[in-house]
Amino acid sequence: MRQHYKLLLPGTILAFAILAAPLALAQSSGNFASQVSTTQCVVNTVGGTPNSGGLSGGKTTPLLDTYIKTPNSQFTTLLITPSLVTGLFTNTEVTQDMESSAVSAAVKVAVTLDGNPVAPATTATPSIIYDQRFQQLSANTFQGFLSCFLNNNCSIDLVESTLAAHSFNFVAPNVGGGTHRLQVSWTFECTDNTGANVPCTQVYTANTAGACAGPGSVTVTQVKAFTQSGGVTIGP
Repeated sequence: MRQHYKLLLPGTILAFAILAAPLALAQSSGNFASQVSTTQCVVNTVGGTPNSGGLSGGKTTPLLDTYIKTPNSQFTTLLITPSLVTGLFTNTEVTQDMESSAVSAAVKVAVTLDGNPVAPATTATPSIIYDQRFQQLSANTFQGFLSCFLNNNCSIDLVESTLAAHSFNFVAPNVGGGTHRLQVSWTFECTDNTGANVPCTQVYTANTAGACAGPGSVTVTQVKAFTQSGGVTIGP
């Protein structure tokens, strides 16, 4: 039987999977092929320059949606490793009228098998945080700047942009034989000065936060987890 990986993703992510069309047949040999997207996450470093890359506001964006066929065995375990470049942008500004400003931005990744969260994710916490930042700026010295205070032009502005690469292992133990649907996705979450969830920004503006993603990969490996070697333990 000819075996190969097939990868179908929307433009921001590289992923790996094994397919024997039309269904995937995972093997422990580790053989795979890949399809690579070159879309790059970019956060601005110059005022007025927009962020770019895998931007989606607060929407959930699929990385991988495929089917994997596994053999009949109570020891069959899937090791699923999404790796992703993430970018965070935060901009806090204070004035004499608003002496404290706080925003946050996060990139979260979710993996489900047959619609169920894959450990260590749970139904209560279905996503794993790959990157998150909370930024707060406070100032109570405006009264000391008499000249700018009288002209109402005092301000302090703090801006941060960060790019980083992350990976995380999701473990699906004892999946059993049959055909399983594997889905991997990411979501951006941003909050404003009140702590309320707001759409992530794509441009350089005061008191906003944003995120981007890409490139990335998803690797799926079938393994045997025998009890005499420790098996798979999932605890609090």
